[in-house]
Amino acid sequence: MKAAEREVPDVHFTVDKQNISLWPQEPPPKSAPSLAMRQTPTIRAALICLSLFLVVSVVLQAILYPWLMGTISDVKTNAQLLKVCVDNISNLGSEIKKNSGDVEAAGVQIRMVNVSLGRAHSQILMLKTSVEKANTRIQVLTESWEKVDDLNAQIPELKREIDKASAFNAKVRGLQSSLENISKLLKQQSDILQMVSQGWKYFRGNFYYFSHIQKTWYSAQQFCVSRESHLTSVTSESEQEFLYKSAGEVFHWIGLTKAGSEGDWYWVDDTPFDKVQSVRFWIPGEPNNVGNNEHCVNIKVSSLQSWNDAPCDNKYLFICKRPYIPSEP
Repeated sequence: MKAAEREVPDVHFTVDKQNISLWPQEPPPKSAPSLAMRQTPTIRAALICLSLFLVVSVVLQAILYPWLMGTISDVKTNAQLLKVCVDNISNLGSEIKKNSGDVEAAGVQIRMVNVSLGRAHSQILMLKTSVEKANTRIQVLTESWEKVDDLNAQIPELKREIDKASAFNAKVRGLQSSLENISKLLKQQSDILQMVSQGWKYFRGNFYYFSHIQKTWYSAQQFCVSRESHLTSVTSESEQEFLYKSAGEVFHWIGLTKAGSEGDWYWVDDTPFDKVQSVRFWIPGEPNNVGNNEHCVNIKVSSLQSWNDAPCDNKYLFICKRPYIPSEP
């Protein structure tokens, strides 16, 4: 143990490419050759082992270094890729969280869509029912249309019948119009006969009553009013001719009068007085208003010019006039 515990002199070596040189730090002392000789195999073995280790290390380093560097580079690359993947996974997690809310909203929308689809399905069923009803109606209309076609085929014949009926109706309307006219004439004749039977005369739409007693002008007018008439007015030459011929050269009051000496002539039945036309009906020189008291007019002679002004208090026969009004049927 003591021999082993002695200090072993340091060994120095150098590696020059494939050459390995070994030497001791200090040469062994010349005084102890036996110890050096004893230690030489051990040292040589150690040196050989060490040299082999170094050679192997150098060889392994020369062989494994490039592989190791490539592996390290691949590891770095893979680490970067892994980092990118981790970042992507992190971003994907954020996106998943973000999209989870969209998924929930989409779920709500899907439920709403399902409700809408349910309603749409109900409406489709209703529409289907309506279509079936419409088809039934279309079938009915088709049958009706076939009947219409049959009627259309009958239209020409019906038109001819209608034309015949129209002609017949025209004749009927003509006959009805004639019958109505005849009925009116008969009714008018009946009314006229009834008035004539009461002492009236008929001329161009008016009845005239020629009195048989004499009265003053005012009393004569009152009498006429009591018979729904007035003292007669004169509106045409034909009426004037009818009156003077019917009077027969006997004085008869007519309904022409005036208010006072300065008044204008007027008809008591409110017929407008035609002053120009009346000039042809006065006796020449009339009206002369003798004594400023001749304010009423009579027919004096049987002539177109037969009017004469006279005092209203004189008593003469008189002529009442009333328009013909058809009686109710």
